[in-house]
Amino acid sequence: MSLHGVEKALYDLNVDRRAREAFKESPARFADRYRLTGEEAAMLTGRDVRGLASLAANPMLVWGFWLMLAPDGERGAPGYLARLRGETPARRPVPASGDSEGD
Repeated sequence: MSLHGVEKALYDLNVDRRAREAFKESPARFADRYRLTGEEAAMLTGRDVRGLASLAANPMLVWGFWLMLAPDGERGAPGYLARLRGETPARRPVPASGDSEGD
């Protein structure tokens, strides 16, 4: 795993409009620009803020990523905090990437 690669991708998405446009056009192709594991790329492309936080990614980078690229209707603190708690918009628990079932 490369926390540096994850944080570099998050930083670029926070500060570079062209990076955000590339992500919106093709999240997978955007993630391919960075040295990410398959799990890290899935967290990034899936906007999995809980998973990104579990990697110890800088919380300000994760928050900025959410503010810029959250799914429609979820942008802002309530949606972000719900996702960090493992909830979907319907308030159903979602395991963070790497969590095992039944813990």
